[in-house]
Amino acid sequence: MLTWMQHHKKYLVVTIWVSVIAFVGAGFVGWGAYDFNTNRSSSVAVVNDEKISFNEFNARYNQIFSYYNQISNGALNEESAQEIGIEQFALKSLIEDKLLLSFAKELGFNASETEVVQKLASTAAFQDSYGDFNKSMYYELLSLNGLTPKHYEESLSNEIILEKLFQLFSFTPRQEELDMLASSYFMRDSLNIEKLEYKQENITVNEEKLKDLWQENKNEYKTKKRYEISSYFLSGKDEKFDDEELENFYNEGSNKLKYKDFNGKILSFVDAKKEVTRDYMLEKLKEKANAKFIELKNAQIHFQKDENITESDVYYPLELLSKAKKGEILRPFEYKDGYIITRLNEVFSPRVKTFEEARAEVIPLYKSKEARELLEERAKQRLNTFKGANIGFVSRDSLRSSTKIDEAMLNDSELSYFLMNVFNSDVNSSYVLLNDNKAILYKIVKQKLKVSPNTLKQYESMLKQNVQALKSDEIKQELLKELEKRYRVKIYYKGK
Repeated sequence: MLTWMQHHKKYLVVTIWVSVIAFVGAGFVGWGAYDFNTNRSSSVAVVNDEKISFNEFNARYNQIFSYYNQISNGALNEESAQEIGIEQFALKSLIEDKLLLSFAKELGFNASETEVVQKLASTAAFQDSYGDFNKSMYYELLSLNGLTPKHYEESLSNEIILEKLFQLFSFTPRQEELDMLASSYFMRDSLNIEKLEYKQENITVNEEKLKDLWQENKNEYKTKKRYEISSYFLSGKDEKFDDEELENFYNEGSNKLKYKDFNGKILSFVDAKKEVTRDYMLEKLKEKANAKFIELKNAQIHFQKDENITESDVYYPLELLSKAKKGEILRPFEYKDGYIITRLNEVFSPRVKTFEEARAEVIPLYKSKEARELLEERAKQRLNTFKGANIGFVSRDSLRSSTKIDEAMLNDSELSYFLMNVFNSDVNSSYVLLNDNKAILYKIVKQKLKVSPNTLKQYESMLKQNVQALKSDEIKQELLKELEKRYRVKIYYKGK
């Protein structure tokens, strides 16, 4: 399943329109994959004047994770999510949303207060058992997800604007387009197939070719922006508090409302004690940290150590550091189990790595490229003479029959990818590269198309939706290419 999802990731993300308010689609339950303290930086990225907040990023990640988890029957875990690249999908889809949002606003699209209210009232997550909007439920769910009504309603407004823009991409499909897609869907081919393999371990690195590859792609291999700082850390790790003062803090004002389970139920003091202890420790420590900040500013005490950090160190106040002046001391910032005070000493901008610095990073690309080229060369040479084994008639959505296709030849996910490529091709004999190590040669022996009028009628709605989706996505992708040139994109978050 993982291999299949990796091959299909581009198409899967297209099939689910990831809305700006993605956490509604995810059922308001976070997967816990990303736990951001929004004080660390105000945004993950900025597109033109549109910021991508950590809440938006986390919500989008959760929604895409949820979708992949559903199609893999609940088998997806964090390791698999990293392999597939869900983190990158989430960021890319949000950047695309913001590019389109900037363009839509430039065209004059907007959302009225009435439209926002109507959309809010129609959101099922905020409705009671009678289908009526429930204000208490609305505030409760937003609080549970760490959102304010202002930010959420702004997201709704942006979603309405995008929906208006997407209406421009909607076209009525022509009959010939429906017929062509129907033929593609319902065609059955009798195939002869053969497997070719090549192992990367057999590749010897040619230093000259490796250097040429680095030269072609050297702008992809850059050092990270680096900050030279001095720091002073105050830890509250060893602080001890008795249960009475912790429980008083828990009951103070609205503090207990912060401690809830996934269903929004307030946790008891006993169940929330660990979190209460940490919050109380930070509150008590903050006054001490502010005093140390004054002492450092007045040069009454010295910083504890000098450090070099990069844009990957998201637990530091990177955005504040990027705006700070040389020698500026930043106010205490929550860090690990305490507070850290930093002084900016120097900023080193990213630069292209030398070949020697980048060599280890270039080698995997080199071996992948070499293996793929050698495998493809062998496939082309073998194509005219291979006979292969016949697997009978298959369609683009056929499932693997173990009696006709051994798992060593093609597993279930590889078969899906293979058939997609066969039925998207217009040649009778070719090959499909499954990865850098494996290719499947195929030859169409026979074809048959039997589509009854009833079948066409049954799938007419689906065919229309697919044609519209394909055409609108093509237009959207072309537009995004132009918008990427038009609007500035600055990414702060570099990955976990």
